[in-house]
Amino acid sequence: MFRPHAFPLLWILGAAILVATPAHAEICGYPEKGALVVYRGDNVVADFQVALAESPEQYRKGLMGCGHITPGTGLLFIYPDAKRRVFWMKNTPLPLAIIFVSPGGQILAIEAGHPNSTRRIRSPDAIQYVLEINYAEADRLRIGDRFSLRLIPQ
Repeated sequence: MFRPHAFPLLWILGAAILVATPAHAEICGYPEKGALVVYRGDNVVADFQVALAESPEQYRKGLMGCGHITPGTGLLFIYPDAKRRVFWMKNTPLPLAIIFVSPGGQILAIEAGHPNSTRRIRSPDAIQYVLEINYAEADRLRIGDRFSLRLIPQ
């Protein structure tokens, strides 16, 4: 039986579900592209929604000018080859953790990126990925942890 008074409640519940369902967000102007899960052995130690830096222009820009990055999000740099990389924090007003990752997905180094610093932050070895996240969230990660990336279907 149709109850006219129940319809507004269903509409409100439906609207709440739509609002509560996470849409693909932007991360400092980059579209969210996937989920990155960090493992220590078989245990999940952290997970992040990530945007991707995939072109030379995006590599150069990184998170420059970004005043806030939502907890649980980050920018993953994906390079076409593995080699030593150098980062800096010029024009980046927030503290970041710069996480250097091997071609096999293993964390090789976790470095502190200080706001607006021009100090060069060098990878310890040839790397193919770099993850930038809020510095405060890096305390859960360790050298030797591994990550897995699941891309959002486009």
